[in-house]
Amino acid sequence: LSTLQLCNSPCYAQSSPLYERASHDMKTMLAATICLYQLGTSMCRAAGRRSFGLSACFVSQDISLTPLPIPTPPSSYSSRPFHTSIHAEKHQQSSGGGVVKKYKKKQPGMLRADRILSNRGLGTRSQTSKLLRQKRVGYLDKTTGQIVGIKGPSEKVHPEATLYLDGNELPGPPPPILIYHKPKYVLSAMDDKERSHLGEKLEECELQTSNALHPVGRLDYETTGLILFSSSGELTQRLLHPRRGVEKEYVARVEGVVDEAELRNKLSSGVETAEGVHQADLLEVIPVPTSEDKDDNETMEQTDVRVVVTEGKHRMVRRMLANCGHPVSELKRERHGEVRLGDLPVGKFRQPTDEEISWTESLLQ
Repeated sequence: LSTLQLCNSPCYAQSSPLYERASHDMKTMLAATICLYQLGTSMCRAAGRRSFGLSACFVSQDISLTPLPIPTPPSSYSSRPFHTSIHAEKHQQSSGGGVVKKYKKKQPGMLRADRILSNRGLGTRSQTSKLLRQKRVGYLDKTTGQIVGIKGPSEKVHPEATLYLDGNELPGPPPPILIYHKPKYVLSAMDDKERSHLGEKLEECELQTSNALHPVGRLDYETTGLILFSSSGELTQRLLHPRRGVEKEYVARVEGVVDEAELRNKLSSGVETAEGVHQADLLEVIPVPTSEDKDDNETMEQTDVRVVVTEGKHRMVRRMLANCGHPVSELKRERHGEVRLGDLPVGKFRQPTDEEISWTESLLQ
């Protein structure tokens, strides 16, 4: 049986005189080998191979163990894995002068022209793509001082480039962030049919590229204070993701007298809420002078507590303090990372300082 050329004609084995003398186990092994050969041949044909090599040996009491030779593969066959051979044909130039497929190198810091125009407030990506296909947009070449036309929406342009539409200079790039002092009863959304929202507040802003900005996270409907707007989705993700550990500082007015040591221990250990277990750092406890309630003439004891969190779950600060026995009556955010609210009036915007811009750039590195 060791002399049977299974690779060339596996079915020849059953017509051999030696087949009748083989044991039942040997016949079973031979049948399995033929099935494997046929299966392998079908798989190789499906993958594009032209041949299938099989090496096998059979054991008999009177026949020595001799492996069958593997047929010599054709010249076009590669000893490397199949997928490697395919990629080699695409990316390597053959000795016969084959064509090499070329790929455009990525240009660091460059963005698609339609995206840059959209960020500068000229409309949606589809609207800016239409302008670019009409060859109406160009950029200033600083070396020659000439306006160079942009060929299409996919052409890469530097984000800081000076752009022109029909020969008229366009507004510059939007700031990386914009700072806003959110009033009470303003919804942290860009659109709403019934309630006042951030979208309409941003429209009132005098910034020309304001429609390229979006809010970074949310503040509750009743919460006031600092909220950031961003022109970069990547920056927004890094400002909000808990893994980045960007701090958010709040001042909450709570009911009752606060035991500072007890509250600090509870917050640092983690408070269980409906949204999970959350932690916070207690920075300061400030007693509020008592006042007389006009309705029931009872004295109301309240305390201001300053806390820092690195997450932004829905109503998280309110839930934590309430579960610690101190319901929140007023909540205000005063800091997000290195950006502070300061003395910015309620309902007003301001541009970032150089230090704040440097901080946002450091987050993207």
